[in-house]
Amino acid sequence: MPSDPVFLRTYKALATKIAANYAAGYSGLNLSVSGSVVRGIIPEAPILPFASIFFVETAENAGPVLTRYSGTMTFEIYAFAGGDTITERADAAIRLGADVMNAITADRSLGLAGAIDDVLCNFTHLEGDRIGVPYAGIAFIQCKVTFQSDRGV
Repeated sequence: MPSDPVFLRTYKALATKIAANYAAGYSGLNLSVSGSVVRGIIPEAPILPFASIFFVETAENAGPVLTRYSGTMTFEIYAFAGGDTITERADAAIRLGADVMNAITADRSLGLAGAIDDVLCNFTHLEGDRIGVPYAGIAFIQCKVTFQSDRGV
């Protein structure tokens, strides 16, 4: 089996971190059920709760010395939580977003020590009804993952 570049190892590690049971967290929701987390964009959540993660890009920079490069990978995470009212959906999505961020940033190397330098997350909430996903609040998390390598991959 071929080895994976740092981008794919990071993509897989993030999905694994997200796919957790948050019963003891802010949301009390469970994303560890098979099919609750996918890599790729899905326009509508097939189940609730649900999360999808998408690899957006990587940007490479020259490092401090020749043959040393730094880069930043960008990932987008959409975490969907249900609720009967707009307020319930917003609260559920924000709680789930906080749980997902905690899971990701608990180990900022994502279990890939030596390959990953850091993970930073930006977070916002979207109302599902507003974008065509009824009865769902959506936590939108953008992850910036920094790394260094001798080849940029």
